[in-house]
Amino acid sequence: MRIILSILALSFFTVVCAQDKEVEAIKKQVKKFSNYLMTDKREEVVKMYTSDAKIFPDGTDILEDDGLSNYWNPENRSWKTTYHKVTPVEIKVIGDEAYDYGYYEGESSNGNQSSRWKGKYVIVWRKVEGEWKIYLDIWNSIKSE
Repeated sequence: MRIILSILALSFFTVVCAQDKEVEAIKKQVKKFSNYLMTDKREEVVKMYTSDAKIFPDGTDILEDDGLSNYWNPENRSWKTTYHKVTPVEIKVIGDEAYDYGYYEGESSNGNQSSRWKGKYVIVWRKVEGEWKIYLDIWNSIKSE
């Protein structure tokens, strides 16, 4: 009986450690995403998505394929993201998929004006060739007080 309990405890510990490792990998991807936005590397932002990804920006239709690329294309954006921070509330890994939800905040500038914003998001992640990529990405704003 002791052996069985030891094996179960070891198995549980192994699963928890693996979960923690994957959560940390996703958190690194989240930081890369923010960095790419702030350094205007929009082509790198697009590469963070799976090939069949969909995005659900606030106030628009669901975008995929060229729509997703066009959304992040710097030539289509007159405002530059000068600050971007994501604060996950929960990240749950289930095999090669995960979900992540929380809050984001940032600031944009067009050279003459700046705008602060914040909102909430949900992301579904997929592990593709050993790397976590965004499959579904939905976000919407929270009105400033």
